[in-house]
Amino acid sequence: MKAYISDPEDLKQDSTYQEIWDNMIINFLAESLDVVNDNVWVISLGDAFARQYDLYATSDGHSALLHRCLGMLLQKVDDRIYVREKIDLMCRHSSMSIPVNRLGLAQGIGLVAASHLDTVLEKLKNILENAGQSALQRFLSFFSFREKVEDVDDTYAALALMYGYAARYAPSTVIEARINALVGTDMLGRFLHVQHPTAKQAVITAIDLLGRAVISAAEIGISFPLQRRDQLLEYVLTLMGRDQSDDLVDFSIELLQTQTVALSACTTLVSIEPRLPMETRNRVMKATLGFFALPTEPSNIVESLITNLIILLGAILLTSGEDGRSRAEQLLHILRQLDPYVSASAEHQRRRGCVAVHEVLVKFRNLCSGGFGASGSYPTLSLKHIDQGGPRGSSSLPSAFVLPNRDSLSLGERIMAYLPRCADTDDEVRKVAIQIIALFFNISLSLPKQKTSANDIDLESSYGALSSLEDIVSIIRRVSGCISLPFIKSSPEQMLKSIFLFPLKASVDQIEVFHRVVSSVCILLSKDELVVLLHSCTLAACDKVKQSADGSIQAIIVFIIRRGKDLREADVLRTTQSLLSSAIALTDKHSRQEVLNAISCLAENTNHIVVFDEVLFVAGRDICTKDITRIRGGWAIQDVFYVFSQHKVLATLFLEYILSILHKEPVATNDSEKGEINSESSADDCILQATMFALNAFLRGGGKVGKQAVEQSYPSVLSALILKLGGLHGLAELGRNELLRSLLIAFQSFCDCVGDVEMGKILARDGERTEKEKWIDLVQEVACSSSVKRPNEVLPTCVILSKSLDRNQRAEREAAAAALSEFIRHSEKEPALLEQMVEELCQHVTDDSPTVRSLCLRGLVQIPESHILNYIQQVLGVILALLEDATESVQLTAVQCLLTVLNVSEQDAVDPILISLLVRLRNLQISMNTKMRSNAFAAYGALSAYGAGSQHHAFLEQIHATLPRLILHLHDNDLSVRLACRNTFQLLAPLMEVDGLSSLLNKQYFTSDRRSDYEDFIRDLTRQLCRLSPVRVDSYLESAIQAFDAPWPVIQANAVCLVSCMLSFLDDQRFLAPYFSQVFAMLVGRMSQSPEAVVRAAASSALGLLIKRSNMLKSLSSRFDRTDPSQSSQHGEPHAKTSSELQEEAAAKPNGAQGEQ
Repeated sequence: MKAYISDPEDLKQDSTYQEIWDNMIINFLAESLDVVNDNVWVISLGDAFARQYDLYATSDGHSALLHRCLGMLLQKVDDRIYVREKIDLMCRHSSMSIPVNRLGLAQGIGLVAASHLDTVLEKLKNILENAGQSALQRFLSFFSFREKVEDVDDTYAALALMYGYAARYAPSTVIEARINALVGTDMLGRFLHVQHPTAKQAVITAIDLLGRAVISAAEIGISFPLQRRDQLLEYVLTLMGRDQSDDLVDFSIELLQTQTVALSACTTLVSIEPRLPMETRNRVMKATLGFFALPTEPSNIVESLITNLIILLGAILLTSGEDGRSRAEQLLHILRQLDPYVSASAEHQRRRGCVAVHEVLVKFRNLCSGGFGASGSYPTLSLKHIDQGGPRGSSSLPSAFVLPNRDSLSLGERIMAYLPRCADTDDEVRKVAIQIIALFFNISLSLPKQKTSANDIDLESSYGALSSLEDIVSIIRRVSGCISLPFIKSSPEQMLKSIFLFPLKASVDQIEVFHRVVSSVCILLSKDELVVLLHSCTLAACDKVKQSADGSIQAIIVFIIRRGKDLREADVLRTTQSLLSSAIALTDKHSRQEVLNAISCLAENTNHIVVFDEVLFVAGRDICTKDITRIRGGWAIQDVFYVFSQHKVLATLFLEYILSILHKEPVATNDSEKGEINSESSADDCILQATMFALNAFLRGGGKVGKQAVEQSYPSVLSALILKLGGLHGLAELGRNELLRSLLIAFQSFCDCVGDVEMGKILARDGERTEKEKWIDLVQEVACSSSVKRPNEVLPTCVILSKSLDRNQRAEREAAAAALSEFIRHSEKEPALLEQMVEELCQHVTDDSPTVRSLCLRGLVQIPESHILNYIQQVLGVILALLEDATESVQLTAVQCLLTVLNVSEQDAVDPILISLLVRLRNLQISMNTKMRSNAFAAYGALSAYGAGSQHHAFLEQIHATLPRLILHLHDNDLSVRLACRNTFQLLAPLMEVDGLSSLLNKQYFTSDRRSDYEDFIRDLTRQLCRLSPVRVDSYLESAIQAFDAPWPVIQANAVCLVSCMLSFLDDQRFLAPYFSQVFAMLVGRMSQSPEAVVRAAASSALGLLIKRSNMLKSLSSRFDRTDPSQSSQHGEPHAKTSSELQEEAAAKPNGAQGEQ
């Protein structure tokens, strides 16, 4: 005692020495009391201790020890009155404002409670009741003889500590009821309002002591649950100063010390029954995990706090769950909560997070090696068990039922979370991360596997890879003295110190170490675990530490190259999604490029179609929902397109994929005949937009590799662009021009890529013109330019386009037909191709699109001259069929093509269909379309070259049948019709065998456009025609009379003139009579009712002519009646004149004669 009082210098060197000396003295006193075992002597010693208080009134440390000594002595006394008196003495001589004095008093009272628990509890109850009275002096009189009023916080702190130590030192056999009474009455709830940090620490320590009392009782076999344990946890969290908020606003030393004590109390409370509910677990973890983000200073306090936090996490793991599976779920929950700190940007946070993960894994490994209790059992844990991993009792149940299976560890997800740390910039983080991965696989190989995945793991290879991992860890241990594997027995605090004090030496090749780790992991992962790892790669690829992110991406590439064959389509899809998310999230160009390389590697080593599909889907979504021109760091998907186009293997595959998308049905069709518009969803629009964007990126950014791929696929690219050009022009007609503009941009890029400047100019000039005739011409010009620039590509291009004539979409068939109609002109060097094209075009002249039918026919007539004779009969047959087409535009094309073909056709080819052609052309000569009429008449004249053949007689009949119509249209309103009819008349005249007809055609009025000249020509012509046979004249009259109802007024007038002239020159009255009365009546009606002046004028003139003709016939008839006709006839009077000659003479008489008539 004298040595203790003298305070030797060695006690001042380290504060822990003081505590050691104090404990030695208490133990010495306890042993002395037991040895003496004399009640009188003990009481006298107690009185002596009581008198010592005056000596140490100013020394709180010594007073605290005196409290403990007197408490130990009272533990040996049986006299309750004596004990009560000395307790009152202790309270009177305590200083509540001094933490050391307050703690000594509480410990002394606790020691008394070991033998006199009821007396102590009664005393504490009285103190607590008096503390609630209004008179503060009375409340404080129990604790101090000083007149100074103690702070309420100090009083509550002392009272709480006394309760705690009373429970801690009380006999375990009687403690349950007392603790339940204390907790059940919520006495501790009154202490929550303390404000001073030391007071809070005291209350928290009291709660911790209650928990430790329960654990101590359990160690000797007296197990019972702590009532309101979850409420006590809430008290601790409240006093700790951190609620559910993660904000760190106060780093004071006092607060940090309070939080350190609170974490220790939480560890104690979660380690006892009842089992920790999930809600409480989450509440505790949310309130405490934020401490990992504390700054490093003050280091001694912060390290102690982090150590307590890691111990708390281990306790939560050990005391949560009912069996192996639930413990594994708890492990994953804890590890996932630690992920933000494992991947934090601050090095000290990453160190703490990795150490915590490693320590929790060690605890879990110890559980696995020792075995879990059966379902529903709950292991009893001591404080020693909390630190060392829990009990190792065996179970009667099979290990497969009790232990978790390998799948419950989510190895793929977890390894991906820690793999970036193996490439961390901090040496110690790298070391711990490698050991974490090794520990994970060490655990996994000891756990049972599901039957579905048992055959997926090669145990021999797995153990070899694990051995390689452990070799790496051994090297690290030898180099730095770091944490050993597979497990450590040091505390988390020691582990933290070892990490901070022993950096990894530079002699170890970190790159080689990382590669060996990745190689081992690649072998150790099962197929399903590999899939999960790749799905979880986004956070790793976007790690806050650039070096770690790059290392993670390189690891992903290794996994894909070595294990890509194990991935199913769905796995490839999800992996692509993860990598794309990484590329989009990254703004650093180098890191993004690494991710893009990983995507290329995935496409190269797995199903590239799945990768391309997902990339295009994401591109379409971005185009339709974002302004891709304003994305920070650039649009990542465009970079993906560039990477694909520059990849030696993927460039061709990606180009083929793009073309396959373009060859699909377009987003909309416009069926003008049915009047329907069928549009696909907007999602398809986005995909098509993305496809064209991808093609443009490929053509612009592919470099040498991309350009080579385009050159090799020139026919496919050109064909796809031409077909899509047609389809999207159909959409543009509906007012949707966005897709067309995108296609034209891609088409222009194609021209630039292949060096076709002329084609680019054509597109720039007419690309956006949406009229069908214009874009058809555009396609033909593009085809012409391509044929001239690249004649060797005509054959493969035509093969592709010929197949496209069978597509369902009309506009694409039209585009294909337009291109083929131009390409066929340049196929003279490819007889086989030409034959195939002719066959395809002939087959599709029955297409439901009039444009396709017309274009196919135009293509047929553009067969090179050197080959046209081989196909002339086929071409003529098609023309003959289309002359009767239901669509006028197709008929017009057929007539025009006939004119072209007849220039090279031979007699033998035309003869079989000559009459059929003439008949069909006659039907077209009355078309309202002036182009149709002019071409029909022109074609009729062109056929005159074949009239001298075997069909000569039938040809003449057709000519005479058409002659009235030809005459009428010589004065058509349209100049082109007039010229065509004049030319045709000149060609047919030599074949009609009419005397004097050719001389009429050489006169000036035949080519005149004046109506008076035309009427003069009609009179001269009809005079010649009326000399033909009556049957022929009769057919002329019938045709001309039918023209009275023609839709053109001028033709009606022409018909009136022709009929009247013919009737005026006919001699046979019996033949004339039926027509005369009919025509007369019709002329009267036309003159009075026709709205057209030209018709009324012609009818008036014709009536005058017919009336004159009628009067002359009556005069001649009476003259013939007075003369004997038989005499004239018998004598053959040479001067006898016919009626027509007489009419001519009458017409030549002067006006006086006419007036007489």
